[in-house]
Amino acid sequence: MKRIAFILLLIIGIADVADAQSFYSRRRDRTWMFSFGAGVSSYHGDLHDVFYDGLGSAIGGNLGIGLRKKLGSQMSVRLDLNYYQISGDDAASGVYSGRNSGQRGGSREGQNDTRYFRNLSFQASNLEAALLFTFNLIPVNGSYSRRPVINPYIMFGLGLTANNPKGDHDIEGLINLRTLNTEALETGPYAGTLLTVPIGIGIRLKANQYIDILFEGGRRFLFNDYLDDVSTVYPTEDALAAATRTGTLAHAMVFVDRAGEGFDLEGNPLPARKPGDVRGNPEKNDAYYIFQIRIEMYLPDNFIQQLFSPSRRKPKFR
Repeated sequence: MKRIAFILLLIIGIADVADAQSFYSRRRDRTWMFSFGAGVSSYHGDLHDVFYDGLGSAIGGNLGIGLRKKLGSQMSVRLDLNYYQISGDDAASGVYSGRNSGQRGGSREGQNDTRYFRNLSFQASNLEAALLFTFNLIPVNGSYSRRPVINPYIMFGLGLTANNPKGDHDIEGLINLRTLNTEALETGPYAGTLLTVPIGIGIRLKANQYIDILFEGGRRFLFNDYLDDVSTVYPTEDALAAATRTGTLAHAMVFVDRAGEGFDLEGNPLPARKPGDVRGNPEKNDAYYIFQIRIEMYLPDNFIQQLFSPSRRKPKFR
């Protein structure tokens, strides 16, 4: 933590020196901004429901970078690249502690919650690319140097995320669940890349002439229920054996039903689940959250020209 604080102070100090040497640059606007940051991520789906279970047991870390272009006094467009980690575990959810007594939505509303008794879990480390539109609640007219000290904003856009949930094998470690086709889908394993719709809010704090500190969080809506490898029902052994996959059948047999490895609240071994038993809820798509603290730097408007200038690539001789 001390190291991070030192780096932030160093960046702000360098920017202050540059500000003192570039008085006239304040009169010109800067419409390109580069940002980087880190934070925490969480997942929402069949193995963890944030509205019932909170964020705790599904939290992972994330890192991100972004390039923003100002389009007007309030609207900007930003290209983001994020690396994020998520996980979900029946045994760690609120079901085990009795916090949730009913399934959310759909035909099972009000029935007993059986998520823990599946004894399923996953973890994932994914890359996300997103094109976001940001809208400042306070207009920024004229030069960037006249921006307000505090400016809330909203975000929305489209993106793509990798989707490769992994399960923990007792002997072989992490196994890619997507390649196993554990629910014996007729079309083969579900997609390894998913479309996302990011929506979020943030607040921008002016640190100095060239730097803002951003606090933001958003939910990524998906059109898919397999971020956690769980969606429909337990397949028959014949259907599982006949299903198309790139992983091994032996691994699929292990991960399709892990109830036999778990115990109920009284400490008794759980019985294996039967074909057709509920494994997930396909009526509700999965989602994930990204919360970050970012440092955003205002760049000279000719930085792209300077970056690709031939003079930067040719050695200088005297």
